[in-house]
Amino acid sequence: MLYLAGIFHDIAKGRGGDHSELGSLDAREFGKLHKLSDFDSKLLAWLVESHLLMSVTAQRRDIHDPAVIAEFADKVRDETRLNYLYCLTLADIRATNDNLWNDWKGSLLRELYLGTQKAFRRGLEKPMDLRDLIRENQAEAMKLLQKQGFTEHEVLQLWGRIKADYFARYNPKQIVWHCEHILRHKDPNEPLVLVDKTPYRGSTQVFIYTPDQDNLFAHLVAALDSKKVNIFDAQIMTNKDGYAMDTFVVLEQNGEPVTSPSRLQSLKRALETYISGKPDLSRGKQRLSRQMRPFNIAPKVVFIPGANKHRTMVEITALDMPGLLADIGSVFQQCEISIHAAKITTIGEKAEDFFMISTRQDQALDADQQSQLRRVLVEQLTHVTEG
Repeated sequence: MLYLAGIFHDIAKGRGGDHSELGSLDAREFGKLHKLSDFDSKLLAWLVESHLLMSVTAQRRDIHDPAVIAEFADKVRDETRLNYLYCLTLADIRATNDNLWNDWKGSLLRELYLGTQKAFRRGLEKPMDLRDLIRENQAEAMKLLQKQGFTEHEVLQLWGRIKADYFARYNPKQIVWHCEHILRHKDPNEPLVLVDKTPYRGSTQVFIYTPDQDNLFAHLVAALDSKKVNIFDAQIMTNKDGYAMDTFVVLEQNGEPVTSPSRLQSLKRALETYISGKPDLSRGKQRLSRQMRPFNIAPKVVFIPGANKHRTMVEITALDMPGLLADIGSVFQQCEISIHAAKITTIGEKAEDFFMISTRQDQALDADQQSQLRRVLVEQLTHVTEG
C-alpha cells in the first residue's frame, strides 16, 4: 500500500485542479482494475487524497492544543490510517529534496503521531480538556521548581501574572527553564534572553522575557536575521502585566542546531542590543542571491476561517528572500496587528508562513481589516522582491 501510495500521491500534478483529489480517483480506479480488496482500494485512495494532511498540520498548527489533535484524529479516523500516513509523509518529505528534511520537522511529525495515537487509545469521545493539560503541566513544574529551592508562594506570584495559555503551550521542563531564570532576574526593566545550549527537537530554543514594546516581533526577527539563522517557529505571548514572553526555534543555514558557544553568545547579545534600542542592527538593503533571481513567486495572502472570535489565521506565501520575516513584522506593526504565534515553512525557494494574529484590541480582523492587511503585505513584499 505504501509503495502504491508513493507512486500515486503526485501523479495528477500539472493537470489542473487539486492533484490530491484527482490522484485519489486514479488510485481508486487502479484498485478496481487490479482487484484490490475494497478496504485496500479505499485506504490507497484516502492516502493519496490526504498525503499533505500530516505535514501541513504538524508545521502550521499548534500541535500542543488538544483541539488541533482532536480535529486531526477525526480526519484520520483510526490508528491503521495514522501509521500509513506517518510513513508516507516522512518518505514524501525526505524524497522530495534533501534540504527539506531536518530533525525539527521529524520531531514535529513524531509528536503529532504520538499525540494522535494517544487520542485514539483514550477514545475520540473523551478528548483531553485543555484545563487538564494546564493543571498537569503546572503540578509537574511546581515540583521541579520547589526542588530548586523556590517556594510555592513566589512561584504562584509569578504564575499569577502569566496567561493560562502559556501552561498549555510549554511542557514542564520548558516552564521550569523559563521561570527559574525569570525569578532570578534582578532588573525587570532589562531584557532577559535565554539561548538553550542543549538542542531541543533537533533545534535551538531562544526565549525572550522583556517589557512589551511596539514592533518587538520585527525587532527580534531582524536581530536573528542579522545572525543568519533560520526561524522555524515562534510563540508570541504578552502577560497580564505587559511583559512579553516570546520563544523562537532557530536553526543554522545548514539545518543544524546552533551549538558553537560563540554563536550562542552572539545570538544572545544581538537580541539584547536590539531590544534595548542601542546600536542599530538593521539589515540595510539585501540583494537576492543569484540562485533566487530567476524565480518569480508573486506574494499571496490567504485568511483561513476559524471559530475563534479573538484570533485570525493568515498564510503568507512569498519568495524566500533575505529578511522576509522582518518585512512581514514591519507591516504588521504598521497596520497595528498583534502576533500570537507563527509557523515558518520553507519549501525550496518558496516561504509559506502561517501567523495567528489579532487587532491591538485583541479581536479577530474583520473583512475590511483583512483586505487592508492583504494589500499592504502584497505591496511591500512585491516591492522588496523587485528591489
